[in-house]
Order: sequence, then C-alpha cells, then structure tokens
Amino acid sequence: GLIVIVTGVGLVADGSIERTILPLMSVLAMAAFLPVSEIANIGRQLADTLGSTRRLHAVEQEVVTVTDGTGVDDATARRDGGVSLSLDHVFFSYAGTNRPALADVSLEVPAGGTVALVGPSGAGKTTAANLLMRFWDPDRGVIRMNGRDLRDYELDDLREHIALVAQDTYLFNDSLRANILIARPDANDSDLAEALERASLTEFVAALPDGWDTPVGERGMRLSGGQRQRVSIARAFLKDAPVLILDEATSHLDAINEQAIRAALLELMNERTTIVIAHRLSTIRDADLIVVMADGRVAETGTHDALLAKRGLYAHFVSRQLAN
Repeated sequence: GLIVIVTGVGLVADGSIERTILPLMSVLAMAAFLPVSEIANIGRQLADTLGSTRRLHAVEQEVVTVTDGTGVDDATARRDGGVSLSLDHVFFSYAGTNRPALADVSLEVPAGGTVALVGPSGAGKTTAANLLMRFWDPDRGVIRMNGRDLRDYELDDLREHIALVAQDTYLFNDSLRANILIARPDANDSDLAEALERASLTEFVAALPDGWDTPVGERGMRLSGGQRQRVSIARAFLKDAPVLILDEATSHLDAINEQAIRAALLELMNERTTIVIAHRLSTIRDADLIVVMADGRVAETGTHDALLAKRGLYAHFVSRQLAN
C-alpha cells in the first residue's frame, strides 16, 4: 500500500494519471493485500497445528509401563482381617534423576496391622505409598499383597481394595455428591450421608445452597484445604476398602476438626491393613510398627516406646516436635 501511494504521487506529479485515481488505487492495493495476509495467518496456524499433532502423537505412542497382570484368583481381599503387604528389597528412581527415591527398602505390613512411615521430606514415604497403589512399578525388588506380586493383579482388582487419602485432594468441576461417589458409584443416599457424617462434613453440606449438588469448582477451588481433605476422607469411608493409605490425611485440618475426625479414622482403621504417613506424633504413636525412613532407606523400625529407648533418629524427631 505504501509503495502504491508513493509511486502514485510521482505519477500524479508527472501528469501520467489523474489525481482522483490515486485514492482508488490505494484502496484497491490494501484490499488486495488482505487475502495475502490471511494466507500467511493460515501458514502460522498450520505450523502450530503440526507441532501440536506431533506432541499428541508422542503421547499416543508412549509406552505404558504399568499394565494389567494376568489376574489373581484371590483378588478379593478378606474384609474381616485385612490383607498383608510387603516390600522386598525395593529400589525405585524417578525418570531423569540419578538419586534413588527408594533404595533397598524392605518391610512387612501384617494383615489388619497399622504401620506408620515417618521421616523428613524426601525420605521416600509417599513414593512407597504410590508403589503400593501401582502408580509405578519398582526398578528392582517385589511388592506383594497376600503373598502375590502386585504385577500379577489386574489394576482395577488391585485398586478396588485400596483407599487412599492423600495430602493433596483432586476434585473435579462437578457437584460434591459426584466427587464423593467416585469412591463407590453405586452407593445410595444413606451411604453417602453416613460417609459425610463420619468425615465431619454434615454441617458444612447443610450450609451449602444446593447441599450435595453444590458445584465445588475446578480442582475444588470453592472449598478450603481442610474441606477438600475431608471430602477425600469421606471417599475412604464410602469405599470401605480393606487396605487404607493415609498420606498426611489431617495435614490441612484445624485442631477441632482433627480431633473430631481422628476417632472416625481410628474406627475406619480397625481390622484393616493401614499405612499411615504423617509427621504429627499423635497420629503415629499408636501404630503397631513405626518405620523411620531417611534418604530413601529404612533407618529404624519398632514401636514408639522401643524407638524412643534407642535414642536414634526417631527420638530426635519426637524431641524436636515436642520442642516446637
């Protein structure tokens, strides 16, 4: 357009064209350029689309490392006494890291027993819980449930019998009812009400404008951290699984709500195989076995009193917490 105007001004000055033609030529030049501009935009969009397609293709072709096993005949856990779990010389490293998250970890969780995993951040506690759920498989070693390798189980059969209460609860942009029924979609309203009551959510739900059907927002943004965690606890109550994994299950709760939920959690843990990951002394001191982890390894094992008598890492952990 600029070239047409400059050239046209020269032609008008020379008398080669009429001065009234110059504005028309300028408009025609700009109108002719618009399709060219659109073609250039299409080229850029095509390049972006090809890049996105390559990324989607890479995801589609990614090898799934955790797959169903052949199936185990006794996959249905014994609800009367829980199931036994064991880690036998387990090694695991996350992709892209040289430092192992777990290094030669061995421990036994008896049927119906409660084992607490304690230690500093990064010691491998949550990694051990994730391996028990088969979110990953160990690089070396074997994890067993009822004496059978977890890799022999079908994933649905395995996870159907494990309830996880994680520190960070993921909620979908749906109603409160739908987010809790994920644990057991066929549950009725009576079961749901009981789970809410045991998770100390009844009063909160009663104050909501639509009750159970109130949307919680993307990732539960309309709820506080403690309320999201209680929703996760309600899921565990509703699922009623024989294996329970509590990963800092009360970390976002205030003292009053924690005290109210603790009794319910103790009831839920009764006659179930339970893995407790926590920092608070009140949560772990009554466990059948306390496993102290450091740098991905098992540093100490024993009961609360026995570990205090050793005056080792656990005793230091307890004394520092009491001092705080």
